[in-house]
Amino acid sequence: MVFKILSLDGGGMRGILSARLLLEVEQQIREEKGQTLHEYFDLIAGTSTGSILAAAIALGKGAEEAIEIYQNRGNDIFLPKIRQQRQSKWRALRRFFSPFALYPHAVGESQGLANVLKEELCIQDENGVARCPNINELHHQLNRPILLILAYDTLSRNTSFFASNNPADNPRWYDSLPLWQLCTASSSAPTFFPPYELPYYSEGDALPHIDGGVSANNPELAAIAHALLDPDVTLKDITLLSVGTGKTTKVHSYSDVKQWGQIEWLKNLPDIFLNPGAEISEAMSRQLLFSQGAKTEYLRLNFDLNTPFETTERKPRRLRKPSKNPYNPLIEKYTEKPGQPGQRVKISEEIDDPQTAKDLLSAAEAYLEKGEVIYINHWIPVKSAIREFIQQSS
Repeated sequence: MVFKILSLDGGGMRGILSARLLLEVEQQIREEKGQTLHEYFDLIAGTSTGSILAAAIALGKGAEEAIEIYQNRGNDIFLPKIRQQRQSKWRALRRFFSPFALYPHAVGESQGLANVLKEELCIQDENGVARCPNINELHHQLNRPILLILAYDTLSRNTSFFASNNPADNPRWYDSLPLWQLCTASSSAPTFFPPYELPYYSEGDALPHIDGGVSANNPELAAIAHALLDPDVTLKDITLLSVGTGKTTKVHSYSDVKQWGQIEWLKNLPDIFLNPGAEISEAMSRQLLFSQGAKTEYLRLNFDLNTPFETTERKPRRLRKPSKNPYNPLIEKYTEKPGQPGQRVKISEEIDDPQTAKDLLSAAEAYLEKGEVIYINHWIPVKSAIREFIQQSS
């Protein structure tokens, strides 16, 4: 048998980049297999913004609809007024000493992370009325792929695996919770959002959760582990497509970092913690699948948002110098014409700025058209790699 996994990273507004890559995957799946994303994959795992994408796909939404969530609701999640306060120099310290500088979960009826997800992660019943299914219903009653969402429980100090395929005779405490609540918990990134409480068994009890990216911003290892809980699934059966939100490329030199105090460390924490864990998960997943003689259908779609160094050339025993004017090289390559250089666009690496949506979509488009990715130990064009992955994962 073949067990197909889709893994989706965290990264705030940069999830629109993942959604654009998924649009290409979706189109090729439809052409090759005549299926949708939720029909093709057996398990979809997501952390933070990846959990929102994963839930939307599991509900039957297409990648185009997912892109529209970021385009149309970004300012409802990352409220411009709050963002302006966070960027204001004289108010910057409030971010670290006051919860009022965090993006709220709910403002009025339609703004805030929780309100947006409550509206977007719903389906229509037979009477055309919108309703928000719980995670257990999604798999067992609606016959959708297994959904796995990760969040971090600050009370129990462990990562919560919210899975949709728990057996009916052994329910978990979160099985009856609506999907949007679990995604809100998974997306509550520290320094951006307050923690989110999920109701526990007993009335009045609740478990506080924060962003799953704290422990697993790239959830592919967790997805592999969950898949192997099924005794009929082995490592040899697994094929895995992993989609990132773009690699943060800002370079922090020793002279900069040694000057940081507590506030500077907090300020740069999200920028620092997103990539390392994701790269470790990628390396371990790749080696784990290959080492057991598993299929070679492992594909990771991700790329540098900007040029971190002045040159890509590596000289023996010499360190490269940080880029003074970073830009996205894929967009430059994509927009160049005979006798005319391409555009040098610096992509904002902030995860809470809805204004970056257009540039992120452009970068994803350029990656699909001009980028290359390692697949089966060879560098090949991204679109070709996606096509081969789909053809081989049958």
